[in-house]
Amino acid sequence: MARAQVEVVAVDDVRSVDGQSMLREVASLWMTQRVDQGMSPEAATRAAADGRLREALGRADVRAWVARVDGTAVGYAITSENPFGLSTQPEVAIDQIFVDRRARRHGVARALLTTVVAHAERRGSEVIVSNVPAQSREANRFFARWGFSSVVVRRVVSTSVLRRRLTPGARPELLDAIRRRRHTAAPALQHESA
Repeated sequence: MARAQVEVVAVDDVRSVDGQSMLREVASLWMTQRVDQGMSPEAATRAAADGRLREALGRADVRAWVARVDGTAVGYAITSENPFGLSTQPEVAIDQIFVDRRARRHGVARALLTTVVAHAERRGSEVIVSNVPAQSREANRFFARWGFSSVVVRRVVSTSVLRRRLTPGARPELLDAIRRRRHTAAPALQHESA
């Protein structure tokens, strides 16, 4: 069976008529991705409707592309430039890449990555980076197959947790209770992932 022809189109001005249509395509696929990751369809719809995606795609340092097969949107990629702002060299980061399950193994991800590489070359970027969740085996394997290697461990903490830990006079018994809960939950989580 021959592979379908994949067309990759840039999402340019999200305020234009074409941009609005493409934004709806990206939002629909974005919601599909969230549901695939375990979010309820209602929560995914609310998250897409809150305007953050439109706002992000309207930023000058963010670029997005939609992949279509036979005129139907089946995937997207979103990149940003110098995500940490500390690098002296131009750097393109793949913030999100997604291909609908029904369109996988048909060259859609390859077409999206080819577009990202062309964009990075135009920007003078010598590296392309992607932050991949450590627990996402599928995503890590995907990026490793394309030659991405692990160079940093990015640690994340919620603002409220860090605030509690930084606040003088915080109740240590509360922190101890949290530590005990995590310690007792850890073996159960390890058992589930095995």
